[in-house]
Amino acid sequence: MAVYRIADLNIKIDPRFHQTEHRLAPYRADSEFADFEINLTPDDFDEYISSLAQACQEDTAESTLILTKICKTVLSRYDGFFFHSSCLALDGEGYLFSAPSGTGKSTHTRLWREYFGSRVTMINDDKPIVRRVNGEFRVFGTPWMGKGEIGCNTSAPIKAVYLLEQSKENHIEQVSAGRALGELLEATLLPRDRADMVRLLGLFDELFSEIPLFRLSCNMDISAVRLAYGAANFPEEGL
Repeated sequence: MAVYRIADLNIKIDPRFHQTEHRLAPYRADSEFADFEINLTPDDFDEYISSLAQACQEDTAESTLILTKICKTVLSRYDGFFFHSSCLALDGEGYLFSAPSGTGKSTHTRLWREYFGSRVTMINDDKPIVRRVNGEFRVFGTPWMGKGEIGCNTSAPIKAVYLLEQSKENHIEQVSAGRALGELLEATLLPRDRADMVRLLGLFDELFSEIPLFRLSCNMDISAVRLAYGAANFPEEGL
């Protein structure tokens, strides 16, 4: 088993397949200490593969199962959760953009990279983890980065979170976690355990009492970037 540093945690994993080992490699830690271990059983593979509507190779199943078990453990023990989004760091601060697949998250963050240039670092284009560490909410890259494989092993304190929707005209408004709860729950892994569900809702409440949550209706024009950035950094100018 090797130890990998993911979301500021040392995790012991023993991947069976080369593809999984290759994916995890940039996160390998030079340490024998582990906060926890991920162990997969034959039943885990059988249950996951049988739940799918189409065939799935075991190497693909292994990668997904590892991510799922990490996210479940992070929620139950380490004040964190998976958040389906494309996220970047701008001047060292994290911006997260969440929406259903196909809405344009990756396109929007690409516009940020074009507009701000080298000031932007892509953290993860699809499957980051959010954690509260030493009282601060941070977003972490993970080895699972979506089809484009865009991201890196880094993290940033969260500056703002956006719920994207397509529109011909750009518009942004700040919303409460309660008002957008359905969208937030769709962007994470829903726990089966009641205590973990209470914990997740508590983390949402704490995060969005400190960090602004915006609903961004936007087209794919660079003006949408200026609007989103301005809402988070110059709120006194109005939305």
